[in-house]
Amino acid sequence: MSNNILVIGAQNIDIFSDAITPYNLHDSNPSKIHMAFGGVGRNIAANLKRLGNNVSFLTVFGDDHFSALAKIALDELQIHISESLHVSNQSNSIYMGIMQNDDLYLGLNDMDIVDRLNIDFFISKEHYINSFEHIVIDNNLSQEVIEYLVQTYKNKNIYMDAVSAHKVHKIKGSIQNITVLKLNHLEATTLTNQQSITQAITTLQAKTDNTILITNQHNQINIIKHNTISTITPNKVANIINASGAGDAFISGYIHGVVNHFTHDQSLQIAMKSASITLKDQNSTSENLSIEEVLK
Repeated sequence: MSNNILVIGAQNIDIFSDAITPYNLHDSNPSKIHMAFGGVGRNIAANLKRLGNNVSFLTVFGDDHFSALAKIALDELQIHISESLHVSNQSNSIYMGIMQNDDLYLGLNDMDIVDRLNIDFFISKEHYINSFEHIVIDNNLSQEVIEYLVQTYKNKNIYMDAVSAHKVHKIKGSIQNITVLKLNHLEATTLTNQQSITQAITTLQAKTDNTILITNQHNQINIIKHNTISTITPNKVANIINASGAGDAFISGYIHGVVNHFTHDQSLQIAMKSASITLKDQNSTSENLSIEEVLK
């Protein structure tokens, strides 16, 4: 099947806190707190599955209660995890998002277990990985692993989300071999060491003929594709509940379009609608996401 996709990356437990009143530092703050399953790799895998793709996920699990719950949830989504790594005497990865005014105020993570996804593990999975033409790589992996995967499978279609400005440096030497790269405004300027997004776009354009999608806080999407630059403005989304998973949904929608032979413009529309649906959900992924809903 052409829509067989392998996602490689992190899964974790997401704990979100949304203050009822403005934050008062160094004090207890009344908040609405909830827990969900997350992680960039896991979010993208879940989104792609809900859009109708056949998804496999290479990740790592501990042996605690959270890990057991994470596996059950992925099984229920019918995402294939049989080749994933299982580590004894280690807890699952955890992410905490402190929200304010429907956007991320502060993110905290305990993701040491992800370091167990090392080169030796991926060498042992080489035959399995080679069976896929479409590979999504989560930038939560180590730089060494990312460079190994991108170089080893550069003849495949490789898709990446930069994850954060703090981690974007890890892909600096791999840009030319990434088929589709998704960045936000801050990640783009950090990656290129430029002050403005205009300078960042010019720098990135010189580095690759592939596709780079850049979202920013001005509700615009800058696109570099085949050495041309364009900008689109999505429709404004009303009643935003949680913005934390919107970027993952956006890249998921675009990947779905590419893998299933939609045009570039159609893929962008799927990406924007996927993000819009996710913005209206309290979790990082939305059970309301489906290709039927996206194509309405």
